[in-house]
Amino acid sequence: MPIHPRLVAIMKRVGIFLIGFTCCFVCSVSAQQPRQFDCAAPTRPADDQNDESWQKFLDEIDVFQACINATVERHQAASREHQEAARSTVDAWNRFVQQSLNAPEDFPWPPETN
Repeated sequence: MPIHPRLVAIMKRVGIFLIGFTCCFVCSVSAQQPRQFDCAAPTRPADDQNDESWQKFLDEIDVFQACINATVERHQAASREHQEAARSTVDAWNRFVQQSLNAPEDFPWPPETN
């Protein structure tokens, strides 16, 4: 069954919209500066310091590492949330196109050949 020319035109616009949406999303995400971490690196004591100073330094290293790990985990979780939000948005658009514009069930594939 041939696809109606009007539907082909709409699908082309949808493809252009999705490319534009993706570009805007990437630019928007890269334009936002993530909050810098609030972790303070310990200061290494001089070599001639006593064992107590060195033990304190080693304890501070553990605290610093835990802070860095927590910061990384927080940013990775935020990244997963943003990825899921983007996927949900595109899925909502594709559902709309399929249901409201009578696009083929395999929309947006197959890709057009020139």
